[in-house]
Amino acid sequence: MTLERPWVVVKQTVLAAVLIVLPLLYTQVPPLEDYPNHLARTFALAQIPGNEVLSQFYQVDWAPIPNLIMDLLVPPLAPLFGIYAAGRIFVGAVLLLLLLGPMVLHRAIYARWSAWPLVGGLFVYNGYLFVGLMNYLFGVGVAIFGLAAWVWLAERNVLLRALCSLVFCALLYVCHLSALGLYGLSIAGYEAWRLWDGRRYSLKDLATSGFALLAPILPALYLLLNSPTWGLSRELDWESQGKVQAITRFLTVYTDLIDIPFLILIGAAIVVAVRRGLVRMHPAGLVVLGALVTAFLVMPRMAFGSFMADERLVVGIFFIPLGFIATDLRKLEGQNAFLAICLVTIAIRVVDVSVNWSLITQPVMELKRAFRFVEPGSRILVIEADATGEGPVAGSMSHAPTLAVIDRSALVSRLFVVQGKQILHARPGVHDHVDTEDGDTPTVSQLLLAARKAKGAIDDPKYFDRWQDFYDFVIVLGEEVDPTELDSATLSHVAAGRAFAMYRVRKPA
Repeated sequence: MTLERPWVVVKQTVLAAVLIVLPLLYTQVPPLEDYPNHLARTFALAQIPGNEVLSQFYQVDWAPIPNLIMDLLVPPLAPLFGIYAAGRIFVGAVLLLLLLGPMVLHRAIYARWSAWPLVGGLFVYNGYLFVGLMNYLFGVGVAIFGLAAWVWLAERNVLLRALCSLVFCALLYVCHLSALGLYGLSIAGYEAWRLWDGRRYSLKDLATSGFALLAPILPALYLLLNSPTWGLSRELDWESQGKVQAITRFLTVYTDLIDIPFLILIGAAIVVAVRRGLVRMHPAGLVVLGALVTAFLVMPRMAFGSFMADERLVVGIFFIPLGFIATDLRKLEGQNAFLAICLVTIAIRVVDVSVNWSLITQPVMELKRAFRFVEPGSRILVIEADATGEGPVAGSMSHAPTLAVIDRSALVSRLFVVQGKQILHARPGVHDHVDTEDGDTPTVSQLLLAARKAKGAIDDPKYFDRWQDFYDFVIVLGEEVDPTELDSATLSHVAAGRAFAMYRVRKPA
C-alpha cells in the first residue's frame, strides 16, 4: 500500500495552517459575536489590581468554574503582546487545534501520518466560531488530542492511561463542560469498541476499563458540585428546533454565492468517494459517532445557563469522527490533485472570511474611534434600537461596546460578570447597575420607560433603572439608528457610526 511521505504531509499541513490564520494577521478585533466581551473581561483580569480605575468597578473571585481557559491563557500574554494581539493568538490556537487534532487522532488510529484530515480546514471557520464560543471550541480541539492520547495508550498500563486522562479531564474542565462531555463520550465509545473487538468480556477487563474511564472524571465532578456553576444546573430547556439549525449554522459562513456551490461540491465528492470505495471509517469511529449523535439528540438547548448546549455539539460530531476516516491511496491515483484542490478550497474559504471581516469590522473600528470622547473611568450603558437588524454586522457590534473596558478603563453594563459563569464580578457599589444575568440588551423604549418611572417606586427593578443618575454615556446599537432620536434635556449626542450612536448623559448642574 502506498503511503504518504511524512515530509510532504508536513509541508501540506504548514501551508493549510498558514492559510487558516491569515485573517487574524490583519484584523485587530475578529468580528466574532461574544469575542469582544471575552477579550475585555480578560483585559480586566490582567489589569486588576494594578489598574485603580477598573478596580473600583470590578473584582476577581476565583472559583472552580468550568469556563476559564481564555481567562487563564490570555491575561499572561497581554503584557507581552498587548491585549488585542493576545486575543488573536488565542483565536489562532483555537483554529489550529481544530485543524491539527483530527490529524493527530488519525495518526494514533492508523499508525501513519496522512494529510487527509486537512479537509477539516474547510470548516474551522464556522457559525459557532462566529458566535464566539471561544472556550468551548478550544476545548473541542483539546478533546480530540485527548482522544488521540487515549487511543495511543489503549494497551498500556491502566494507571498510565488514567493519569493521562486525568490531565485532559482537568484541562477540559477549565475549558467547558460540553467539551469535557465530548471527550468522555468519545473515549467511552472507543473503549467499548476495543473491548468488543478483542472479546474482552472478563470482569477484570471490564473493571480495568471502568477504572481508567471513571476515576479521572471524579475530581472534575467534585469541582463541579462545589462550584457556583452547579447553581445553574436547573436551567434546562429542550427543544427540537435547534437540532436542524445546528447543522446550518455549522456549514454556512457568510456568502450564499460561495456557500451553496461549496456544499454541493462537498456533497458530490462524498458520494463519489463512498461509491468508489476511496474512504472508509474505522469501526471504532462508528461507535464514537453514534454516541455523539445520541448525545446531540437528547441534549437540552439550555444547560447550566449555556445557550445552544445541544447545537454546539455539532462541532465535535464533525471534527472527532474525521480522525477515524482513512483514504485508500491505492485507488486514489490523483491524491496530490485532491490535496491541491483541498488547499485551494480552503484558500477560497479564507478569502471569503477575509473580505467579510474587512467589511464587518468597519463599524467596530468606528465605535473604537468614538471612545476618544469617553473619559477614562466612565460608566457606559449599552442599549439597542427597538428594531435592530440581523446579520454579521449586528452580531459583531452586539458586544463591541465592551471594548471601552480596554480602551478607556470604563464600566460597561453588558460585560460578562455572571455568577457561576465568570470569575470577574462587579463590585458591590456597581453590582446593581450592570447585567449580572446575561440577559437581553435593553431597548430604547425600555430606556425611555425607565426614565419616566425614575421618580416613582419601581415594582420590577432592572439594572438600568435610574440610569440618568448612574451612567455617564449611553451607546445605542442598530444599523439604522437616528443620532438625534434621543437628544433631550437628559442626553446629548456625541458620536455616531454605521451601527451605533453615542450619547453623553447630562448631569444636573
